[in-house]
Amino acid sequence: MTSFFQTLGMSYEAAWFTATIAGILLIALPLMLAVALIIYAERKLWAAFALRRGPNVVGPFGVLQSFADGLKVFLQETIIPSASNRG
Repeated sequence: MTSFFQTLGMSYEAAWFTATIAGILLIALPLMLAVALIIYAERKLWAAFALRRGPNVVGPFGVLQSFADGLKVFLQETIIPSASNRG
């Protein structure tokens, strides 16, 4: 793939870097999309099993619920009381 980018007029280093990033994205993006779709389907199935509407209040059809959950986990603060035993 590096030779393809070199034919576009890039130097070898820039072509190698671009080919490496393209290869990573070629693998990572479909994988992340598949994981997101599996999570979405799982949430819908569990909602159907529990006879409830499911997490469809965040964004259209609930597609932003996973991003909201990830943001919540990322922004949580670890609180350790000052009088506690840290061990």
